Amino acid sequence: MPYIVHIKPNDLILHVNPGETVLQAALRQGFSFPFNCQNAVCGTCMGRVLRGKIEYLNDAEDELCEEEKEEGYTFFCSAIPKSDLVIEMFNVEAPAEEPVKTVSYVAATSHALSPNTLLLELYPQNKEEALIFRAGQYVYIRQNEEAQAYSIANAPDDSGRIELHLRHTEDNIFAQKVIDLAKVQQPIALSGAYGHCVLHAHPAMPTILLAAGTGFSQMKALIEEALNRSLQNPIYLYWGARKREDLYAHALALEWAEHYPFIHYHAMLSAPEPGTWDGDTGYIDEYVVKQHVDLSGFQVYASGPPDMVFSAFDLLTKHGLNADFMYADILLLGK
Repeated sequence: MPYIVHIKPNDLILHVNPGETVLQAALRQGFSFPFNCQNAVCGTCMGRVLRGKIEYLNDAEDELCEEEKEEGYTFFCSAIPKSDLVIEMFNVEAPAEEPVKTVSYVAATSHALSPNTLLLELYPQNKEEALIFRAGQYVYIRQNEEAQAYSIANAPDDSGRIELHLRHTEDNIFAQKVIDLAKVQQPIALSGAYGHCVLHAHPAMPTILLAAGTGFSQMKALIEEALNRSLQNPIYLYWGARKREDLYAHALALEWAEHYPFIHYHAMLSAPEPGTWDGDTGYIDEYVVKQHVDLSGFQVYASGPPDMVFSAFDLLTKHGLNADFMYADILLLGK
C-alpha cells in the first residue's frame, strides 16, 4: 500500500509506492520537485524528514555529516519511505491546477431541503466554459462587489453540474438575491474552484467526515467521489446540527449506511425541540472521541462553522489524531 508524504511548508500531499523514492513518486505524479544528479551528490534534492522512517536506495547516507543526520536532513532522490512521512522541502509545486475563473451558471432546479436550506442545481450557460473542480472544493457566488463561499455538494461529472446547499434566513440579503435569480433562471456568477480538502485515498487509513450544519454538503461530495472510485476503506460520517430540520439529508445518509457496509453514519443534535428527536444530543466532536479513543490511524475532514472546526481540531489531536491528517480549508487559512 502507498505511504502518504506531507510536504511542508506548502501542505502538499504525495503518495509513494513501496520501494519508490520520494523524488520518483513526485515526478511520477507531476510535481515540480528540485533535483539534478539523482545520485545524492549535488544536494539539490536535500530536505528534512520531520516525522517518519526512511531507508536509502544506496549509500547516500554517507554523504551527510553527523550534524545533518541529527537534524533529519536527507537526499530525497535516495530516500525510500518505510512509514508515512512529514518532510520539509522548499520550492516544491503541486501538479498544475486549473486556473480560477468566473463563469455564468443558471439554476436548472431548486427545491427546499429544509425551511432554511435550499438546494440549487446549476449548469453553465456555456458547457465549454464549465468550472473544473474536484470533490471537496468550493466556489464563490458573486454579486457585484459581494461574494460568499459555498461548498460544492457533488462530485464532478460530464454535465458540468454544480450542486449547492444554500442556507438562507430573512436577514441574509445576499442569499435571498441568489434565490430570486434562481427562480427566474437568471445568470448566477460562480468563481472557482477553490480549496485543498480533496479526497486522499490511503487504502489502510479509515476516514472520519465531520460535518456541522450545511458542512454536510462538502461531505456529500467526498462520499460520492469515494463511491465513484470504488474505495472501500471505512468511512465514518458524523453530522451535528442544532435542530432536527437542520439534518436536511438525514434519509440520504441513512441510505448510504444501509447500502454500503464500509460507510457508517451517526447524527446528533445540540438543541432539539421537544418531541422532535429521540437520538443522541450534544456536540458531534465529543461523540467522535468517545467512539474512537485512539485516532492515531485516522484521517479527518471537517466542515462547518470555524469555531466548530478549530474546537474539533484541538479535541481530536488530543486523542491521537496526527494534525497533518486533519483537512479543513479554514485550518489552512488559519496557519
